[in-house]
Amino acid sequence: MRPTFICKTTWPHSCTTSVPKGGSPMAEPVSQEIELVLLLSLPDPRPDQAEAMLELLNTPLDWNQVLGMLTVHRVVGIAWHNILRYVIQHRQTLLSAYFLKSLKVTAAGQRLMAQEQMSRTAEMQRALADAGVRSAILKGGAVAAMAYPDLGMRMFHDNDVLVDPDRLRDAVAVLQDLGYVQGSWDYATASVRPAPRRQVLHMAMHSHQTYSYMKPTPEATVLECHRLDVHFSVDLMTGNRSDAAVSALLDDRIELRGLSSISPIDMLIFSCVHFAREAAHRNEVMALKDLVLYKLVDVVALLADRDLDGVPERAARLGFTREVYFALHHTDELFTGRVPAELLDRLRPDDLGYLDEVGEGEADVHRWRAPMKQRMFDIHRLRELDGDLSIPVLGG
Repeated sequence: MRPTFICKTTWPHSCTTSVPKGGSPMAEPVSQEIELVLLLSLPDPRPDQAEAMLELLNTPLDWNQVLGMLTVHRVVGIAWHNILRYVIQHRQTLLSAYFLKSLKVTAAGQRLMAQEQMSRTAEMQRALADAGVRSAILKGGAVAAMAYPDLGMRMFHDNDVLVDPDRLRDAVAVLQDLGYVQGSWDYATASVRPAPRRQVLHMAMHSHQTYSYMKPTPEATVLECHRLDVHFSVDLMTGNRSDAAVSALLDDRIELRGLSSISPIDMLIFSCVHFAREAAHRNEVMALKDLVLYKLVDVVALLADRDLDGVPERAARLGFTREVYFALHHTDELFTGRVPAELLDRLRPDDLGYLDEVGEGEADVHRWRAPMKQRMFDIHRLRELDGDLSIPVLGG
């Protein structure tokens, strides 16, 4: 029998990256601004990490860059949580004191929005259950509730709900009865703009989810509308069915703060799939949604102090071993020591060439030359793709 291993928090001071096993490109040392963002993004930093964080916050850095990266990568809430725990008592003397105020406002708004989202999601799930439809929340509020000590640490704008594919029609009927409409939000009129039927059908046929369902929430304080993405497959970014995997996830769902959610281990696996599929998909790369730090911070938070012995077998059963290794490999590249080496060894596939590839459908169209750690914080990273993907240069 394999020994049980549990992930514990570790982090070296150095933010440089050595050559990962498999031959991925080597990262150069990162700037102090990036080093600070990575430290502020840690869900539970050690005392020495908190000390390094404080030292950098009292260093003359480019605070426009720091605040911009925290915002773009959706980790403001975690940064404010860490500042409250480790830094705030020094605010009178910190060089960064002025910019900290904006973090507080954003984190407070995230907490309130999370509460307003989750109460409405719980109401929707109760209606599905009353109709005999099994459901489980993916990502978003469920990750905020199971992996973070404060709801304000995790930003999310929509709510992903998984249902059995053979009950999708029943789920849709429930949502329509509750007043949800498939479409997009019109900010000018504060209403839902219904989606054309052809777009609704096309998405259902060629994707893993339905076109978004939206319901205005004029009674809420900050939430303008409650948005639901109904998943009937977990083979993300494809039109492939994954009925057995969906059933397995729903069989093991848990109750959490009024929500029905997939289990913590399944959430870890799904979060890895989410990052891996978007990081390697041409359309997501073009939209600069391929590398957003919060996705790997979720992975770090879901790994912490958890029995991970069953992850390789569960990932294999669900058919996602390559995706889980992809995400954990890159998590280890950014947050060295957070992923147990034994877990990586058990998941590692024979061919690691896919770790730095961008694909379109079944075709690989580009292999990155810059390492992921460098690309993560480079808003101009699409320049490397010019010629392979014919993408216009940003800022040119």
